Amino acid sequence: MNNLLTSPPDALGALYFLPGQYLFKRIEGEKETTKALSSQQIARAFREYRIDTGWITRKVLRYREEPEGNYILSYEPAGMRTIFVETEGGEVVEMTIPLPTLILFGRRNEFYLWAAKGKNVNSKTKLAVAPLPNIGGNSSGKICFGSNEVPEAKIENLDLIWNLIFNAPFNSDHSTQKCQSEPKDVRHLLVALAKKPVKRFPNSELLEINATIEDLWAQAVDKN
Repeated sequence: MNNLLTSPPDALGALYFLPGQYLFKRIEGEKETTKALSSQQIARAFREYRIDTGWITRKVLRYREEPEGNYILSYEPAGMRTIFVETEGGEVVEMTIPLPTLILFGRRNEFYLWAAKGKNVNSKTKLAVAPLPNIGGNSSGKICFGSNEVPEAKIENLDLIWNLIFNAPFNSDHSTQKCQSEPKDVRHLLVALAKKPVKRFPNSELLEINATIEDLWAQAVDKN
């Protein structure tokens, strides 16, 4: 039996499927112990299993899987974006404007959006209010997707989620207190930017909040 259960040198444990039972082997240095498990015990162990990538780079900052649902942090660097804005007269206008770096946080099937001043993003980056309508007020950042079906917070769904944000028209909902110069309706700023030959969103318009990306993750995930 021992010859059949040989494990790789760096293994900490192994699970074997035997006729009518499961066998778990734990490896602790030179010591190895085995224990027979029932199918119920195996199922419970995998339900409680969690995966957390830690802080990574580029457009996916961090990803965590849990039995209750997933968490994800992503970002879009500052740059020119084509968006759709519903004017006060009800007309939907397509415009290409500069937007700041945007930080997306997903929890299960709820998503939140903030902004940041720099292009380089890490766990210490300070957050600001996203200068867009349809994003929850009071710095909550929760995105209102309207009647659109919202996918789960998974890496493979990121492109779909970002497309939902940019392709749905921004209307008057949650349009106040989103920038410095147009506190009553951020759409006025967006229209003004579309008329100017500018390629960078003015950081002076951003309303910073007293939190970093690391603070966001800790509050939403680690303390749950």
